[in-house]
Amino acid sequence: MKVLARSADEPATTTPEGAERRVLSYGGTLMAVEFRFPAGVHAPMHSHPHEQIGYVVQGELDLLMDDVMIKLGPGSSYYVPPNVRHGVITRTACVLLDCFTPLREDFL
Repeated sequence: MKVLARSADEPATTTPEGAERRVLSYGGTLMAVEFRFPAGVHAPMHSHPHEQIGYVVQGELDLLMDDVMIKLGPGSSYYVPPNVRHGVITRTACVLLDCFTPLREDFL
């Protein structure tokens, strides 16, 4: 459990696509994770058993989900149901806040 977290104080893990991932607060079955993507990233389609809600803090991206592409910008949010294939293409550098339930044990 991590009750309080500040993004600037959390260590970053670099994803295969070159994004920085920082695990923020988590506990029980809920987790908040910050992603910082450079522009031009094509994050591959993937799925996981977790529910996911994301919020675009900064930047523009295309969210691909169920063969549909949706352009998102600052202030946009999205929901990804469990086991639904999804991915992103970043148009600009982006900061995303993703929340997962159950928490992503693979991120700890």
